[in-house]
Amino acid sequence: MKDKMRKVKKNLVETTNQVIIENRKSKKAFSFFFMSLAMLFSLIFLAFSPTTTVKQFDMTKNLSSAYLNNEVNKMLADTMNAEVVRMLPYDFSAPKNPPNQKNYFTTDDGKTGYKDSTIEVTCWKEVSKINRAEIAFADIKIKHPSQFRRQWANGDYNSSKYQYPTNIFALSNGVVGMSSDFYKFRKYGIIVQYGNVICDKRSTLSRQKYLDVLVIDYNGDFKIWKDNELSEYIKKNGADDIMLSFTFGPALVENGVPYDPAVEKNYPLGESYMHSGRAAIGQLGKLHYLLCTYGNPGLHREDFPAIMAEKGCITAYNLDGGQSGTLVFQNKVFNKIAYMGEQRPMSDVLYFASAE
Repeated sequence: MKDKMRKVKKNLVETTNQVIIENRKSKKAFSFFFMSLAMLFSLIFLAFSPTTTVKQFDMTKNLSSAYLNNEVNKMLADTMNAEVVRMLPYDFSAPKNPPNQKNYFTTDDGKTGYKDSTIEVTCWKEVSKINRAEIAFADIKIKHPSQFRRQWANGDYNSSKYQYPTNIFALSNGVVGMSSDFYKFRKYGIIVQYGNVICDKRSTLSRQKYLDVLVIDYNGDFKIWKDNELSEYIKKNGADDIMLSFTFGPALVENGVPYDPAVEKNYPLGESYMHSGRAAIGQLGKLHYLLCTYGNPGLHREDFPAIMAEKGCITAYNLDGGQSGTLVFQNKVFNKIAYMGEQRPMSDVLYFASAE
């Protein structure tokens, strides 16, 4: 028995010495280990049940915190049967891993999609009852708000060159995406990404009318602001609580109620009363979204709110349509693009990515 105790003690001393030697080689690793350990015990203390769902552990909005969040949650999953909620860094980078080809699927009714532990996407097409135009939809559910992202032409929001949406999307490692507000074409509006104000400028078009701005917070929830009110808010409070914003509009649905077309009759963007291809994004619920493009022969924007409301949108917002309206899935154009039927070079796309 004494021999066994001596052996255990000897192994413990050797192991401890080895740890000390290794940590002297890397003080950073030593600090990271104890910080991770402390956070792990803190989270275990807060978790009262082995079936506890760990929502997220987000210290800061950068790559290192995303990595740490994922590692801590992985340890919790291994030790406590907790649900892992991975996140992506809140920055301009593309996710490291592309979608896993094994996760794409096709349903018996012809819908296509993608599903893994962090994202579920279903895409389908319908024929409009109004004029037999094709409507393309993508229903998206994500586990963490950081999976809602934006990508720029040439990977740089300052780039002066445009790219086709599929080329921009290819930079993103995204699962599904869509053209957004083509912000570079106008050089005005309020564009924010992760608290960085890229543009806050009013247009001569909107001097008499205020533009609607779609704001997405760090919970992934939508709110629509008038540009003058949002600009004043940012001047007073900063933009740290804004994850993303888009300027085009107008609002199509708020609180589940479709907008009255007469309210925005003279809205300065989007050619309201012309037949045109349309594009929109809506929020269906918590981290649950809908992308929509409406193809030839197009429709008046006054008919668009009803379409988004019928699909269950709590909030819906009109994006740049016409030939710009492009829905991308599996790195291919999913919808029939209006007018020429070919992609239009543009400055940006929004997209949803896996966090696996």
